[in-house]
Amino acid sequence: MIQLENIQVGYGHCVVAQMEGDLAFAKAKLIAIIGPNGSGKSTFLRAVASGQHIIDGTVKLEDKNWNDYSAEERSRFISIVLTERAFSYFLSVRELLELSRAPYTNYIGKLADEDHAIINKTLESFDLKSLEKRKAGTLSDGQLQRVLIARAIVQDTQYILMDEPTSHLDINHKADLLVLLRDYCHKNNKTVIFATHELQLAMALSDEIVSIHHRNIKHNSTQDFMNSNELQKIFPSPHVNFDKGKVDFRFE
Repeated sequence: MIQLENIQVGYGHCVVAQMEGDLAFAKAKLIAIIGPNGSGKSTFLRAVASGQHIIDGTVKLEDKNWNDYSAEERSRFISIVLTERAFSYFLSVRELLELSRAPYTNYIGKLADEDHAIINKTLESFDLKSLEKRKAGTLSDGQLQRVLIARAIVQDTQYILMDEPTSHLDINHKADLLVLLRDYCHKNNKTVIFATHELQLAMALSDEIVSIHHRNIKHNSTQDFMNSNELQKIFPSPHVNFDKGKVDFRFE
């Protein structure tokens, strides 16, 4: 379990978001982080993922302080998909996925049958089998986004943290991806935490919501969040209303 205690995140002494008390992310959950532009969603996500930008408070992984883990231990606990894409575009899709098995291979990086099985299963699940030999640099933005998310799945960590995972995807693939991730969490006892602007999909498919508004971090079940009318406070507009009964937005 990831636990945050009296957390403050930001830059230098500038607090972007904070929460009094504890916040714990349980297993087998799809959790969305929402908030207005500039509210600190990405900063909060990076703080949870890497310990960066923590001004005060503590991040614990399974009751152990984040800083007490080695880099190798962290790579077996948390995988990350950020908006920055730092890798070689000359690698093939399969090679990218193979590299994510590094925390489990021997000192020469040799893949075992189990590693290949996980890669093959993920390629099929993300409809990437036909692209496995393609170089990353030849893929569309949408295809590459699916590859990077698949890479995190192949790393086989307890927690997967994603910043705007549905960016570059059309509406069909946005919904398909979040349904796939939700089912993956529930069936494999994993947890995906993702920052998003896709509010309607987040409301419809996530188990829990972390909202950031006016520097305050709140954590609720999705149903409790919708019942609280908090969404209208976070995104006040005379032209947009949220119908919690239909989990839909009306534009006026």
